[in-house]
Amino acid sequence: YLEGALVRDSDDTQNAPEAPTGRRRDYVPSSEPGARLPHMSVRMLQTPTSKEILSTLDLVAGDKLEFLLIIAPNSKSYDLAKAGYRVAEGFQVSVKVCVMWCHRSSEGLNGSKAALVPWENFVDVEEVKKPLALSWWEICKMSDKGALLVRPDGHIAWRTKDEVLGDAVLQMENIFSQVLGVKNVHA
Repeated sequence: YLEGALVRDSDDTQNAPEAPTGRRRDYVPSSEPGARLPHMSVRMLQTPTSKEILSTLDLVAGDKLEFLLIIAPNSKSYDLAKAGYRVAEGFQVSVKVCVMWCHRSSEGLNGSKAALVPWENFVDVEEVKKPLALSWWEICKMSDKGALLVRPDGHIAWRTKDEVLGDAVLQMENIFSQVLGVKNVHA
């Protein structure tokens, strides 16, 4: 999608995208707003011994209207997630937060629960990387301080390639307002 329920990048200086050829091998993962969420194998981290592996595509709730906010495990990203929860409640929509841990870096796993209190609609996952494979943030061409908001249909609604500067609540209000096509709840 090039328009619709998405927020274009502020640095969107790219040329028009190439027309798809229809061949699957031409697929290039992208985190641009409007693109389908890229696939990566991830491991669920509910417990330190958890072995459940799934795709990032499986993180999108197919059975309910729920946005997915993918963040890295750092304080600014947790602040953005809390702002996302508050704003989503104001718009009467659901948001689940996915905390994306780099391969073999989940030693601070309990930090997500403490950082996101009182909200519990989140999941910690760890990249399952093959040798020489790119990390999640490299696939998305973003820093690990960035974030992605994914629509319930699995397409990216918004992204920030680096940490959000300024008022995270105000930014999330503007994002949800644009994506949902409704007036900002505090405007």
